[in-house]
Amino acid sequence: MSTESPEPPAPVRAQLLGPVRAWRGEVELPLGPARQRTLFTVLALRANQIVSREELVDAIWGDTPPSAVDSSLYTYVSRLRRTLEPVRSKRTTGQTLVSTGAGYCLGLEPDMLDVREFDRLRQEAQHSWDRRDVKAARAALDQALELWRGDALAGIDGPFAAQHRVRLNELRLNVMESRAQMMLEAGEVSAAVAELLAITSAYPLRETPRALLMMALHRAGRDDEALEVYRETRELLVEQLGIEPSGQVRRAHDEIITARDRVERMSRLPVPPRSKVLIGRETELTALRAALAGVLQGKGTVIWVEGEPGIGKTALLATGLADAADRGCEVLWQAGDEVGMRVPLSMALACLDIDSLSRDPRRVELAGKLPGRVPKLAFTHESKQPEVLSADRLIGLVDRLAAFVGELCADSPVVLVLEDLQWGDDASLMLWRRLAKATRHLPLLLVGSCRRHERRADLYPLRTVVPAGNGVMLQLGPLDETASTAFVREKTGTQPSEALLAMAACADGHPQHLLEIVEAMVRDNVAAVCDRIAELGQEHIPSFPTVNAVLTRWLSRLSDTTREALRWAALLGVEFDLDDLATVMKKQASDLLSVVEEALAASVLEESGHRLAFRHPLVQRALYETLPVTVRVALHRQAAEALDAAGVNVVRVAEQLLAGPVPVDARVTQWLMVNTNAIASRSPALAVELLRRVVRSDGIRDKAFEVLTTRLARLLFWLGTPPVAEALAVLRTTKDPNRAAEMRLMLAYVDHSEGENERALEVLRQTVADPSVSDEWRARHHSLQARVERRALDDLAPANEALEHARQSGDAFAVAHASENLWEIASVLWQHTKALEHIEQGLAAIGGDPAWSDLELCLLDDKVFTLHNLDDLEKAERTLDAARHLVARRGLASGLHVPAAVHHYWRGQWCEALTELEAVMLDRLEITAYGLRQRNGMKLLYGIKALIAGHQDDSSAMETNLKAAAEYPHETVETRDDFFSMAKSVAAEQLGRPDEALRALLPLLRDDYPRIVPRHQWLPRLARLALDQKDRTVAEAALVACQPGPGREAGSRRASVAAQWCRGLLESDPEALSAVVTHFAAVGRKVEQAVACEDLAVLLAKRGRADDARTALYEASTVYTGLNAAWDARRAESRLKPFDIHAPTIDQRHTTGRPLDEAERRVAELVAAGWPNSDIATSLRMSRNTVQMIVSQLLQKLGVDSRLNVTRQLLDRYVHNR
Repeated sequence: MSTESPEPPAPVRAQLLGPVRAWRGEVELPLGPARQRTLFTVLALRANQIVSREELVDAIWGDTPPSAVDSSLYTYVSRLRRTLEPVRSKRTTGQTLVSTGAGYCLGLEPDMLDVREFDRLRQEAQHSWDRRDVKAARAALDQALELWRGDALAGIDGPFAAQHRVRLNELRLNVMESRAQMMLEAGEVSAAVAELLAITSAYPLRETPRALLMMALHRAGRDDEALEVYRETRELLVEQLGIEPSGQVRRAHDEIITARDRVERMSRLPVPPRSKVLIGRETELTALRAALAGVLQGKGTVIWVEGEPGIGKTALLATGLADAADRGCEVLWQAGDEVGMRVPLSMALACLDIDSLSRDPRRVELAGKLPGRVPKLAFTHESKQPEVLSADRLIGLVDRLAAFVGELCADSPVVLVLEDLQWGDDASLMLWRRLAKATRHLPLLLVGSCRRHERRADLYPLRTVVPAGNGVMLQLGPLDETASTAFVREKTGTQPSEALLAMAACADGHPQHLLEIVEAMVRDNVAAVCDRIAELGQEHIPSFPTVNAVLTRWLSRLSDTTREALRWAALLGVEFDLDDLATVMKKQASDLLSVVEEALAASVLEESGHRLAFRHPLVQRALYETLPVTVRVALHRQAAEALDAAGVNVVRVAEQLLAGPVPVDARVTQWLMVNTNAIASRSPALAVELLRRVVRSDGIRDKAFEVLTTRLARLLFWLGTPPVAEALAVLRTTKDPNRAAEMRLMLAYVDHSEGENERALEVLRQTVADPSVSDEWRARHHSLQARVERRALDDLAPANEALEHARQSGDAFAVAHASENLWEIASVLWQHTKALEHIEQGLAAIGGDPAWSDLELCLLDDKVFTLHNLDDLEKAERTLDAARHLVARRGLASGLHVPAAVHHYWRGQWCEALTELEAVMLDRLEITAYGLRQRNGMKLLYGIKALIAGHQDDSSAMETNLKAAAEYPHETVETRDDFFSMAKSVAAEQLGRPDEALRALLPLLRDDYPRIVPRHQWLPRLARLALDQKDRTVAEAALVACQPGPGREAGSRRASVAAQWCRGLLESDPEALSAVVTHFAAVGRKVEQAVACEDLAVLLAKRGRADDARTALYEASTVYTGLNAAWDARRAESRLKPFDIHAPTIDQRHTTGRPLDEAERRVAELVAAGWPNSDIATSLRMSRNTVQMIVSQLLQKLGVDSRLNVTRQLLDRYVHNR
């Protein structure tokens, strides 16, 4: 026995600089209700100190404590202690939250509280500043600001929280101001201006950042703008507070005025330093250097650089033009900003260094011709009237500046760079456009840069000037994977691991974002070098706090409205619908257009088909994890309720219930009771996950547990997963004999499918012999028992002996099963005429006995299959009608929906096919003997739906159904996946991948392909695809597969027609294909008729018979139009286009519907009389699902969209017209 002491628990970590949260290790702790969170906040702010009970009461309740305040405080403390120390014994004292005689103390390690860490970093920054170590001080302040996740103590109310929130936010502002001051000291003037603009905009009455902004503008040579800031500050303070500016602001003003009077010149903005390493921009650098070489030879040009913020525009220009001055060019460089936009010509004047203090007499002279102040909208102290330059005078100044640039070009080649043109004032943009045209005759390299997707209208004329003047457009996109890897390698100094690259991939190739992520990981020791590989520490694999902090900072540039919308979108997942987002935010979709546009422009979101998606999943995760766990759960619940109330797809509601995870209560349980089938029909795997979670929860009652566990067992059974545990759980609790019989039937089938036939037979025989089991369920068990006991499919002699024995014994059930066994053997041998005789013999044996309804459905299913192989579709139609009568007459739960859907598919009745398939989705939760056969048809069901969607060019529905089909395994020889394979082939062909389309159908040629499954119906397509790719071997194999093999007879008319079709393609024989078309038209196979016509048209066109080809194409297009088969019509036209043969324009034909059968007529009469479905089902002894299916068919046949339009007059007119 081990004597090692248990590993100590991880320390508690608290966050107060933002929403109040706490973790133990990587697990977030639920801090409970508002007052309990306030208790934790008070103790955390005074961590490792005793807080008296009186102080706690005052902080939590203020002046209105409850009468039993001591008891309430003790309750909150006890709950909080259980949260902080869940494994603590009740008999031991706490170690994290300690009780003392006078109060309570929360023990936290110094680096486990962000407020303490914030104070430490502030002090560290001050010490570094005192030593004049600006870089270290700046780094400490950066780390201090990264600790903030919003307003301090967010979510905590009361005067105590308000007091400390003000104090902490004041400290944060002090840090931001100190950081800006350090940026000025480090010479980062432009960055400091941008930082201070943001602060003064958010806190307009705060004087320190305004004083710093004035000094930053002054150091950038923008004195007039600095003085403008002073004037605005004074007016704001006088008007709103009635005070004059402070001494700090006045001193800044005086220093600027004094400097203007000095004779020495203020230098313009220096050229940005050259980047040490520029990765992934080789093509752009080459273009830039070629332009520089050209201007040195006297050839001017224009370069326009465009890209997202931080994509590397400045680095590219600084690197490409680094040696321009050394090579004899005069370099003029200026970047725009938001302040300068208000001042006409400010950007141009700063760039050209037009100043009265300049050492260049031309510049001094030009400055003297400017107005008394730099032209702008400005207010003096004495007047409220703005001084405005007239348009004519402004144009004159632009002309003069353009002429001055020409004078400079006469002295030497000029490189003039204006960055961030999206912030350029209108007059400076006018000058840039004038100069762009002048590059045709001046040695001027004019460079402009701006952000991509800027909506500023006056930037478009500038962009159009570039190509018109043979300029160069450089659009900087993200770095590719190779360049991103090289970038990370350069910054880490070694080869990065796959895990580290995956983490960095969220930057999506954005250089600035990549740099921030790598620097953050190195700084926080997330990445470490091991064996010359930069590895990601294992403890950081499941958690990304460092990356999350960087990503959250990126998003801070977006508006508050957009960030709020993105947080809601993160709850919906990586991909989401705009309508769903509007629903959960309780807004109209139109209200979110500007939000979406901003997020798209910032490359946070992207379009994903008809949906929106986060460009990188880690961005979604970072937004998601900024929300505390308890808040996330509540928001998921709120989102689920909103989506449900709006009638959104139930799958989206289920995803929200699972994502939280939302606690299971009566409302969640009731919702799942109502919507289980709807979820399962769209996403079976999601339904299983949700059902499992609900039935395993403590909040579910016994009755609901039994119902939902039964549904879970059924669903797992349909999905091919043995539901043994679930079925046994139902058997332990249920008192319903029918439900118990159903579970035993499933268990027996599972045993049979796993080869445990003896065990299966034991269960089946016991159930059949049990007198408490109903006749219906006894018959179902008897049917499965006979199936388990039957012989092999090719064992003909024993099958005949079994039939003879059954006849002699007078056992009708045994006769029917023996006949079905012989039918299956005959079908495998293609002896379909004999197979039909066996089925008729089986149906006659049971003589319509209600006890064997399920068996009768199985035999009718077999009959439809055989009639299709004999190409007798009219008899197949009558057989399906007989099956519908049987279901309606006996009130059966399920009908021949899938066989009917297959039948309707080939006849081109796709609406009716889809209606039948929807009925399967409604019926499939009940397991019957016929349902056991349908179990193997779920892949077929989704395959048919996907194939119809493909024909009709509905890519979304096709993808949905292909994914659903893929969830069902191919587990038995009876599993039909031929429609699924065909749908995959069509999907590949639509995507322009003919090789994949061919591969999807190659399994049809395998020797082990299920013998009972008809494959010849698909082989002509396989032959056509193979011939298109010059593969005659595969085409010939398709022809061979259509012909009778050893031991088979040529008894399938359908197979022989398929062989003729393949032979016609191989031999390029139009007459053979014409006979195929005639046959399909005669028997009513519209789909095959149209495709064969299309193939015929291609063969005729190849032979030069253009008129005949047009006739064949017209026939194919007519059928396609009637079927709404948009993809087929487009494919046919593309195949004939090389021969200059085009499909005609055909109006949709209005085909008459089939007459109403008996069941439809009876239901129609009751619908016309105003009966609801429930009463119709009771009156006609049908299931509600069957009534619903029949009503759907009625609406389609009658051409109306509502049951309210079904009237007696409409029925009489319909019957008369037929």
